[in-house]
Amino acid sequence: MEHGILIAVIVSLSWILIQNALMFVHPAENRFRAMVLGYIVSLPFVWVAYHWLPLFRPTGAAELESPVLGIFHAYFFHMLLFFFYVECFYHVERSVTLRLLVELLEHGSEGVPLQGIQGRYPVEGMVQQRLEILRDRGFIELQDDSWHLCSKGLWLARVMVVISWIYRSKGQHERN
Repeated sequence: MEHGILIAVIVSLSWILIQNALMFVHPAENRFRAMVLGYIVSLPFVWVAYHWLPLFRPTGAAELESPVLGIFHAYFFHMLLFFFYVECFYHVERSVTLRLLVELLEHGSEGVPLQGIQGRYPVEGMVQQRLEILRDRGFIELQDDSWHLCSKGLWLARVMVVISWIYRSKGQHERN
């Protein structure tokens, strides 16, 4: 088990670092697609690393660990690390709250007045941009100056309502 987890960590960190370096040089239009492709490309390397890096096995582990369970743990933990990476990207990189905190940190002790922050985060522009992205991806459409759900958007909205009901989560506008 330990060998599989260690291999998963090594392979996952390797492809994440390589992918981020490539994204720095040539950013992808769709980062999620790039993350999924990077993950798929890394899958054979889990197998290779598991079999060709036996030096990472603790002494006596070769007798204790079943090769089938070891490779299962390697792939399973590699998948969990992929989900963690995606979660971090979408909730750390894209979080408005964290972006605000970083912006305040960058300004140091001088601070930033409310008008300055609001000027950099125009809500109207963000809403319009988000609507256009949803339209481009086939979730909504514009008909007679009104936005309407397409079948794909209707399905996603219904799933989100059910998930919100199951977890009893409230929308941001419903929180105190």
